[in-house]
Amino acid sequence: MPCDYNGGAIFSLCTDANRYTKNATSIDVVASYYGGGISGPNGNPVAPTWDYVMALEIQEQEDFWKAVELQSGYFKHQTPVKKFYLSGKKAGRYRVRMYYQARENDEYTGSVITYSFPVER
Repeated sequence: MPCDYNGGAIFSLCTDANRYTKNATSIDVVASYYGGGISGPNGNPVAPTWDYVMALEIQEQEDFWKAVELQSGYFKHQTPVKKFYLSGKKAGRYRVRMYYQARENDEYTGSVITYSFPVER
């Protein structure tokens, strides 16, 4: 799986391929958390639960990306495989962006983005 990392490799965001041909039916994505405990509400270390939103984005212009589908959930160590189905989507360059926030402390928030990849239709 091609992966991108952020936050000193605290999070990874991986797709099942780096190119999707006309025969591809979905983009499968998994996010993982590799960090340790975070500061909880009382300053004590806690094992975080991450709320997230994954956005499948298409490149509309050179520096402009538009979300075409959203999926959300929560996880501690790894998300289940999230499938973005390609039926009805147009050809182009895509990427997946995941926004995350810790339930225990809203100061732990951010995003990670995959490398862009072509989708043929």
